[in-house]
Amino acid sequence: MYIPRRLSRIDTHEYEEAEQEAEQANQEEQQNELLESTQFLRTDSNRRRIESACKDYAFKAMKLIVSDNEHCLDRDIMIHLVGIQEKRNRGFVTLPFSLVFFMVFALTAFLHEDVSTVFVVESGLRKALGQGAGDIKTIQDTWEWLNGTIFPTVFRQTDFQGRPLEDKMEWSRILSYNSLMGALFMEQERSTKQLCEDESGIAADMYCYDTETSDTSAFGRSLARVDESGVLHSSFPITPPQAGDYDSPINLTLSQRVQWYNSPFQVVGGSGRRLRITRPTYAGRLSGTSNTAGIATEGAFRAVFSPNMRYELIQERLDYMLANGWLDKQTKHLSLRALLLNNEVGRPRLQSYKLTLSFSRAGDVWAKLTMDTIFLESYYDGIAQAADIVFAVMLFGSTCFEIFSIVGHCRNGEFRGQALTGWFVLQWMIVILGWAVLLGYQYISSQIHPVKTDMLGISKLRLEDFPAELNELGEDLHSSASIVAFFAAWHRLLVAVYHLILMIRFFVAFRAQPRLGVVVNTLEMCLIDVLHFMIILLPCFLAYAISGSFIFGRRVEDFSDFQAALGICFKIVTESEYDWPYLSEEHFWTTVIWVWTFMLFMSMVMLNLLLAIVLDIYSEQRRLAGKSEGICQTISQMASIVRYWKRWVPIPQLLDGLSKMPRMITREDFLRAFPGMPDKQVELLISGSQQLASNIHAGPEHQQHTMRMGMALKGGNE
Repeated sequence: MYIPRRLSRIDTHEYEEAEQEAEQANQEEQQNELLESTQFLRTDSNRRRIESACKDYAFKAMKLIVSDNEHCLDRDIMIHLVGIQEKRNRGFVTLPFSLVFFMVFALTAFLHEDVSTVFVVESGLRKALGQGAGDIKTIQDTWEWLNGTIFPTVFRQTDFQGRPLEDKMEWSRILSYNSLMGALFMEQERSTKQLCEDESGIAADMYCYDTETSDTSAFGRSLARVDESGVLHSSFPITPPQAGDYDSPINLTLSQRVQWYNSPFQVVGGSGRRLRITRPTYAGRLSGTSNTAGIATEGAFRAVFSPNMRYELIQERLDYMLANGWLDKQTKHLSLRALLLNNEVGRPRLQSYKLTLSFSRAGDVWAKLTMDTIFLESYYDGIAQAADIVFAVMLFGSTCFEIFSIVGHCRNGEFRGQALTGWFVLQWMIVILGWAVLLGYQYISSQIHPVKTDMLGISKLRLEDFPAELNELGEDLHSSASIVAFFAAWHRLLVAVYHLILMIRFFVAFRAQPRLGVVVNTLEMCLIDVLHFMIILLPCFLAYAISGSFIFGRRVEDFSDFQAALGICFKIVTESEYDWPYLSEEHFWTTVIWVWTFMLFMSMVMLNLLLAIVLDIYSEQRRLAGKSEGICQTISQMASIVRYWKRWVPIPQLLDGLSKMPRMITREDFLRAFPGMPDKQVELLISGSQQLASNIHAGPEHQQHTMRMGMALKGGNE
């Protein structure tokens, strides 16, 4: 290394003197700082704090030693362990009860609802009675569908070989085993026809059919009539009553038949009904109100078709309605209602069929098919009754237990604090909703009686072959059946929600087991982080849904409405599947930008971040759980309690005995305090205390912290 000549001539003795002076100055400064610290620590207040800290950390150091010594136990650790075991045992005992309670209720619900057979029956009827309804686009298509599909299917009067059925009781059987009960009701609602009104006057010379309006006035092009002399005046041929039409002794007149033919053109009295539209989001554009799924009218125009009428007369009346314009531009909704009796599969049941055609003022027709099952018997066999009884007994036991708990909390003055806990609210929700479910089943059973009464009246009239033109009993059956179907639908929703509430109690019971509690603790701990993450995620998701609605909504139904756009975007995020050719038919590069950024940002980045939050917290909870006991060990421990129940020392006795022992105890001291304790319980308590002490005190961070503070206190004492 090159050293300049001028620097190499500096005297090294001067460097040594300078270093000595600097070192002496540093020593003096350190002595001054130590003197100031010593004077500060020698104050009375700091001296007491140092002595207390020395004792505390000396005790912590002793705990570190105890955690590795199997012959020395910490009394407080053991008391803490006993408290943990008490909570675990209590929670683990409630787990079998919760499981049995859930299974019994699920069995009760399945036996009442009979979902499998309901699907078997309804799926066939949906195909048979809804075939071709989705292809209806115009009024002409509607008449073709009525004449070609629905009426030949409902009013079938021939066998599979086309031979006429002589027995009228075999008429109107759908799929051979579902008999039409009462009649088929066709009802329509109409809007008024008036000149269009707008501020500019552009459409002043056009007629508008506002769906917000309702027209209840009689209509028809050239309806038939019978004068006083009994002469028929009609441009459409009407078959007069004949002797072979009905077997009933009642004589039907031509005037009564003509009046029956004209009845669909006159409004039915009453407050009207509510019709359901194909898609609730389009209710405001298809019906009169924007905030409901249907429309309440003052009346409807109704045509009734009974099953004991010859099909030729049914077809003739249908053609009469077509010729006189029963469906026209003023029609808003067309509804078909029928009740079908099935007595072949399981319990006897009525199948409520309803198909609604909504005529959009945009020129399209929307179809909605709904079916409900009304069971005419509450139970199929004794198993269902036994399940109801067992569930009622268990629910009664839970109710009594909760009432006794409230009484105990009131006596101890703890009711206000307990009433605000989540467990208290959950238990009483289970009790109250459980009784609501049972009372709901009883109410439905009580409402079946009017339905059966109306069915008996209809069956009697059908056996007598009462003329269809004079039969008005079917509406009573539809009214009573609709009440049962309405309440049963809401009750079915309650049953479904009750299952989910019982699931929440499982999570509370799972917390009692350490390994199962890891999952529950993860869900609880990640809740706050997930909520904060959703604050970022939701605006981004909504932005893509709105932009997708603007880009694709004009031609893609899934994006044509905001609610629908939310649903399809959620589907794309979770499934990562989308119809690329359909989306990219127009504006290819716009679709590329939207789809690629949505998949990269929402599906790959944001969704994986959400999963990372959950997995990170799960890893932390799993680490904190340590080598905790598994479910098999917990079951083995509970089995040991049952096996040695005579000698097993109860929790209160353990707590009382431990509270009287010194802070640090040996194994021999513990055995002398509880001489009759089984070896299994002794090993569980001692090994559990050592493991708990190791988890609490023997971690690396505890050792480093304790050693660091110990050295600092040693220096302070000196």
